[in-house]
Amino acid sequence: MQPQKNGRDSPDNHCSAIILWNSKAAAIEWPIPRCKTMKGVFSKNPINALHGVRPLYGAAFMMAISLNAWWTTMPFIVRNIGGSEDHVGYAWAANMFGYLVCLLLAGAALGQHNPKNTTRIAVAIAFVSALAMSIVVYAILSKQLVGNLVLIWTVIAAGAVAGAAMSLFWPFLMSWVSEDFEGPTLNRRLGTYNGAWSGAAIVGPLLGGIFIETNTVFPVVFATCGMFVCFLFLSVATDGSVHASLFGDEDAQPVAGCENRADLMRFRWIARIALFSSWACLGVNRSQFALLFTDFGYSETLFGIMVMIFGVCNFAVMTAVGRCAFWHFKSALLLAVQVLLAVSLVLIIYGRSLPVFALSFIVMGGAFGFAYSSHLYYGACGTKKRSVQMVIHETTISIGVIVGSGAGGYFAKNLGLYWPYFFALILLTAGFLAQLILLLNGKYIQLKSKK
Repeated sequence: MQPQKNGRDSPDNHCSAIILWNSKAAAIEWPIPRCKTMKGVFSKNPINALHGVRPLYGAAFMMAISLNAWWTTMPFIVRNIGGSEDHVGYAWAANMFGYLVCLLLAGAALGQHNPKNTTRIAVAIAFVSALAMSIVVYAILSKQLVGNLVLIWTVIAAGAVAGAAMSLFWPFLMSWVSEDFEGPTLNRRLGTYNGAWSGAAIVGPLLGGIFIETNTVFPVVFATCGMFVCFLFLSVATDGSVHASLFGDEDAQPVAGCENRADLMRFRWIARIALFSSWACLGVNRSQFALLFTDFGYSETLFGIMVMIFGVCNFAVMTAVGRCAFWHFKSALLLAVQVLLAVSLVLIIYGRSLPVFALSFIVMGGAFGFAYSSHLYYGACGTKKRSVQMVIHETTISIGVIVGSGAGGYFAKNLGLYWPYFFALILLTAGFLAQLILLLNGKYIQLKSKK
């Protein structure tokens, strides 16, 4: 089979996606057969690959800025309507539990999906949920119903519905962005996509902190406005495949820097552990630390700035790794993630000043960004089952938040304010040991095969 010379899709039904396999000597073009359902609206050449996708980046940015403004301030919203520490923890845990359950149901039910329609339906449901939450919160505060458990759980339930809706948004948007691409183009698209939503994670928390000090309902209202703009971006998007098989045929493809598929699977699991650990730590910090921070006398706006600092570091790391490849298949970097996350937690436990807390969020933001990007890359490369890998990616995130936020809320109320962080340290230690076992087992297998 001859590689395509012009880099564009073949006019026949079995189009070719060009994989750029970078080596020290040259770049080799490999034609990969594609099924009929993967035909894109645009030709899959590098120019269209980076320009036609822009509305999707806009949708990711608007949804991320909405959710960050909303969920950064959710601990304060729950507190202001009379909720306790466990309610604060359960709020984000319920949101991600709804996300996880519906994500698994969507993965089992949708053999074929249309990303454009699916993501727009998701945004519409999330919009209605946020609107309902804002109405209930306003009613609680205006009608002197603070502390009403039924209404508090109603607010939590609205967040769970919004989380369930997002199971039809993020994994399908990610697969839409990455579908049919490999090599430098895949790395570039994923890097820009990560930059879009992580850039929003810089601005969103700051806006949320300002809004919550003005009015408890404002962050949720802002989220509904952002979701409306997100819907408009999705409506004008025309990039990539409009139909894709969620459970397509596995197609082993050459991956630069990886000796065999066993190594790729090993790195996927090492990165998966780092991803779980980072989101479990984030679940603790974004829920319980918000209350601890204000107990020290700092304002909600300052907490928004702390999360913004986290977002800046996260954005910088994601942008950097999306534009270079030296970190591919370097196991030591993923082990370092666990260590850096542990350092950030120790700074929170023993720190009392604003500079120490800022340093903690800087360290955590960098480690978080690398863990996220690594798992996204290792999951996407070497396979055509992109949607499945995105579901696995989001499932890992969901479990991490459920464990970190849910257990953190329980421990904070029943054992003490610092117990959530000790619990997170235990998780990080267990994760580090699991990564080390996977790494040493791989080294042992390689040595055994050479004999």
